Amino acid sequence: MFCDVAIVGAGPYGLAAASHLRQIKGLDVSIFGEPMRFWRTAMPSGMLLRSAWSASHIADPNATLTLDAYKVSSGNHLAAPIALECFVDYGLWYQRAAVPDADTGKVCRVEPHSGSFNSHLRMAPR
Repeated sequence: MFCDVAIVGAGPYGLAAASHLRQIKGLDVSIFGEPMRFWRTAMPSGMLLRSAWSASHIADPNATLTLDAYKVSSGNHLAAPIALECFVDYGLWYQRAAVPDADTGKVCRVEPHSGSFNSHLRMAPR
């Protein structure tokens, strides 16, 4: 499979990058990783985000996938400070809306090849 841009990691920054880059006509962008995995598995249970509400939105090119939009859409009663579980749910909501085709295969190696790169994937278990 060929793509112009491969994003490794489907956390908030990877999702935001994919969402923005996909606005460029003709640019083929792929994103690899299990959405919000690090936040779901490596953050302490019960954690609260330290960032302000205005700094906790995942960037999207149209500014429509904000925490405020998520709060309205989900009926979730979010409040600051934002609980980890709520941020993860927000990230998954964002991913479904902006990058629904994230490939959950794990990139295990990237190698240079003829002026570009080859990425080797380990497929996610089904």
